[in-house]
Amino acid sequence: MAGGKQPAAPSRVTPLEHTAIGAVGGVMEVCLMQPMVAFKNALQEGRPLPRTPLAMYRGLLINCGSIAPITASQFGTNRFMERLVSQRAGGQELGSWGRFGCAAVAGAVSALVASPTELIIIQQQKKCTPLLAEVRHFVATYPAKSAFRGLGPCMGRETLYAAGYLGLCPILYDKLKDSDALKGSPAGAMAIAGVVGGVFAACASHPFDTIKTRMQAAMYGKPEYLTWTSTAATILAEGGVLNFWRGLLPRMTRIIAATFILINVRSTVVGHLEAQRAPPGEAAPAGRGGGEAEELLPELSQ
Repeated sequence: MAGGKQPAAPSRVTPLEHTAIGAVGGVMEVCLMQPMVAFKNALQEGRPLPRTPLAMYRGLLINCGSIAPITASQFGTNRFMERLVSQRAGGQELGSWGRFGCAAVAGAVSALVASPTELIIIQQQKKCTPLLAEVRHFVATYPAKSAFRGLGPCMGRETLYAAGYLGLCPILYDKLKDSDALKGSPAGAMAIAGVVGGVFAACASHPFDTIKTRMQAAMYGKPEYLTWTSTAATILAEGGVLNFWRGLLPRMTRIIAATFILINVRSTVVGHLEAQRAPPGEAAPAGRGGGEAEELLPELSQ
C-alpha cells in the first residue's frame, strides 16, 4: 500500500458527499471544543483566561458557520486530489506521501475560508462584542482586503493541520493495525494514530497559528505586527523560540479531540453509505463499512 502499486478500489461516495460529511463533523467538533479556542486565543494574546460559559463560547456562532465550510473544503478537496492523483498514476492506490500531500493541499485551500472568519472571532473575543456589531464595525473601519489579514500564516497552519489529521493519522493507523503488537486491536491502533496525528498537527502548525492570532488581534494598530515576518520577529524577541508555542496545550487538546471526532464521523458515515450502495450479494469495499469489529477505523483516505 505504501508503495502505491495496487489498483485503488473504487469508492461509491463522491467528493461532494465527503464535503457534506466534513461540514457536519466540523460543527459537532466546534460545539464540543469551543472553550479550548477561547483559552488558546487568550494565552496567545496575553489576555486573562475566560471564566464564564458565556465568555468561553463567545464566537461560537461564527465559528460553527466557518468550521462547516473549512472542514467541508478539507474533506472535499482531499478526496478530489486523491482521485486526481490516482487517475494520473493510472488508477494505482496512493502511497503514504501521496496521501500526505493531498491532505496538505486540502488544508491550504481551506485557509481561504478560515482566515477571515477567525479574524472576526478574535476581534469578538478581544472586545467582547456581539457578532453583528463586530462585523459592522469591521466593514466600516477596514478595507475589504483586510478580511484576509494573516492569510499567509493561516495557510501554513492549515496545511500542516490537515496533513496531520487527514494524512498522518490514517497512514499510521494502516501501519499499526497490521503490526505484531497491535494486530487484532483496531481500537488501540486508532487511539495511537489519533494521538500522534493530533500532536503532530498541533505542534507543527502552532507557530503559524500564534503569528496569525497576533496579526489579527492587533490589526494595523501596532507597527511590529504589520507583516507576518515582523510579527514573528516580535514574538521571538519577547520570549524566545518557545513563545511561538504559547497556548499550545488547549489547542493540542482540541486538535486531538477533533482528530477522533472528524475521523470517526467520516469513517462511520462513509462506511454506512458504501454498505448501503453495494450491489446485492457484494460486500462493501474492504475498510469501507463492512460492519466488522476490526474495521473500527476504515481506510480513511478513501
